[in-house]
Amino acid sequence: MKINNIFNLCLIFGLLFAVGCNEDPIVEKAEDSLFGVAGATIGVSGITGSEYNIADLDLTPIAFDVTSNGEAVSSVNMYISYNGGAPQLVKSISSLPSTESFNMNEAAAAAGVSADALTPGDAFTFSFGEVVTSSGEYKAGATVGVEVVTIFKSALAGVFSCLTTLTNQMGGYGWDDCEGQTWEGTAEWVRNHTDPNGDGNYTVLTTSAAEEKFDDMSHGAYYSCYGTDAQGSLPNNGSGMGDLTISDVDGTITIQGASQWGEVYTINSLSVEGNVLTFNWSNDYGEGADVQLTRTDGVDWPADLTN
Repeated sequence: MKINNIFNLCLIFGLLFAVGCNEDPIVEKAEDSLFGVAGATIGVSGITGSEYNIADLDLTPIAFDVTSNGEAVSSVNMYISYNGGAPQLVKSISSLPSTESFNMNEAAAAAGVSADALTPGDAFTFSFGEVVTSSGEYKAGATVGVEVVTIFKSALAGVFSCLTTLTNQMGGYGWDDCEGQTWEGTAEWVRNHTDPNGDGNYTVLTTSAAEEKFDDMSHGAYYSCYGTDAQGSLPNNGSGMGDLTISDVDGTITIQGASQWGEVYTINSLSVEGNVLTFNWSNDYGEGADVQLTRTDGVDWPADLTN
């Protein structure tokens, strides 16, 4: 009896298995829904540029290719937003892949803002939605971000590793005895000019041993020779006496102004090798130094700088 029951159970299981293997339209429909391709997503590739130069509204286009994955796309809407605001419809794209290109004037018009009102730090974002295929409408998710920047003709500002070696100008002063002494630390050139197409002008900052930033055209030389520890003892005293700055006129670097003691500074030599700028300064009192500024931001100094 026990053996017969086992046999009957096996027979029933075999019949059920055979039925399940037949071409059941219900099973086929379930398989299609599980494994069939439905919908599409939008991708963006080949992006050219990520910034708009505010000084060049027409000639800095951003371009990118719009592609799709999945079902064939009959249409997709492209939007643009300004500074995170509500996306504005730019166009409906009906054929993919498609190459899209916008300069800043065109992007501003599409976003509904005036190009004249744009300022550095503003941002545009291109996005996509309402992806229509034969099976329905889907979301996309792809975005392209573009930042508005100002690119200056003179773009020498930055924070640098500085090595300053004091030189003997034979002035007959205590400075002569400091020849060969060095100072190593951080120097910074801070941009003073605001016209993107104008000449460059920079204040020089160095960081003292007490971690204070001082206006210091000596590039640390006064720390080494004189043990300077206050702004009042540097060439620019910080209280309106002394107006020394670095000047860049079409790549020619000079030191403008005079120190609080009326000293005039001269750059006697200058050379560039990749990310290293080397120059010698002296003043008409009899002080001087060789300065080596190394960029640490991955950018080289302009190769055509001269004195």
